[in-house]
Amino acid sequence: MRMTWKWLAPAVTLSLLAACGEQPSAPKPEAAVLPGAGASLKAAAPTITIQDLGTLGGVNSYARAINDEGWVVGVSDLALPGVSHAFLWKHGKMTDLGTLGGTWSQAYGINNEGEVVGSSQIAGDVATHAFLWSHGRMRDLGGLGGSAAEGFDINDAGDVAGGGLTPGGLFHAALWRHGRVTDLGTLGGDISWSNGIGDRDVVVGGSQMPLDTAWHAFIWKNGVMHDIGTLGGSAGGISHINHAGAVAGGSMLADNVTTHGFLWKHGRWTDLGTVGADYNYSYAQWINDRGQIAGGSCTPTWSCRGFLWDDGRMIDLGLLPGGMEWSWAQAVNDRGQVAGAALTPAGTQHAVLWTVREHDRR
Repeated sequence: MRMTWKWLAPAVTLSLLAACGEQPSAPKPEAAVLPGAGASLKAAAPTITIQDLGTLGGVNSYARAINDEGWVVGVSDLALPGVSHAFLWKHGKMTDLGTLGGTWSQAYGINNEGEVVGSSQIAGDVATHAFLWSHGRMRDLGGLGGSAAEGFDINDAGDVAGGGLTPGGLFHAALWRHGRVTDLGTLGGDISWSNGIGDRDVVVGGSQMPLDTAWHAFIWKNGVMHDIGTLGGSAGGISHINHAGAVAGGSMLADNVTTHGFLWKHGRWTDLGTVGADYNYSYAQWINDRGQIAGGSCTPTWSCRGFLWDDGRMIDLGLLPGGMEWSWAQAVNDRGQVAGAALTPAGTQHAVLWTVREHDRR
């Protein structure tokens, strides 16, 4: 299982969507400009296309990451009920990456070398281990001594960030490097998780604070976990880091009710806001080297839109043609390609690829 808490919910599942009952009417797609964010009011709206990546033969799929080649990884149902496998999509074809011997696997990250990381059940489905897939082979990375571990991100050097259960049953952030796994500890609480990794042994994520009364975003560097706080609330975490050291994630605001995506750069916080006035929730999942941020924004009834935040503009990426009122952006590469998921006209969830083409700004 991936460590996901209700307040930061990086992707709304179909079961949660169904539980919300009647679907609201769809708001008009728009590109909103956040006041004071430095965007040009004369910026031309980008051209956005969306491609349904399909499945491995089953009903649902979800894209988790994309590299600069445009290769996408994630998870898809197979035709066999109850079975889902990690996939790699490239050149228009979705490939099943298999498992470590169990019935389930999921890919979370891919680097520019085409190496993929994720998690998989092992034979007998008695435990879940982190994996590294490379050149057609899935290798077991093990974990921190407990029964579950997952690899969430991988850099071009092959270092992996993720997490796992300790022998004591606590989930801790972890770093796999040169064949060794390191427990990154916490900020004083019981639990931590790491979602992203930079190029120089820099790992980012979130951790419980002492007495487990709050969650704070952290940057782990040179063996030390540094607390960078939140947007004012009691819970926050980082999803991804780019080569310049800028990070993106989500945090509760001071009211401890509202959650917004954020950008943290050079010690300065930027609240990304939402895609429109009817939306009260957002979460940032990825930041590329151009500073563009991908994520999702939702209404109180969990009608959600994937977004691309670009130089202060919150761009609504829209839905599949004829699809139901839900999409989520998970990752963006340096070419303006965004991977995520959207609901089809039939109400199933499919991995999608958005391509955003900017026009000259006058």
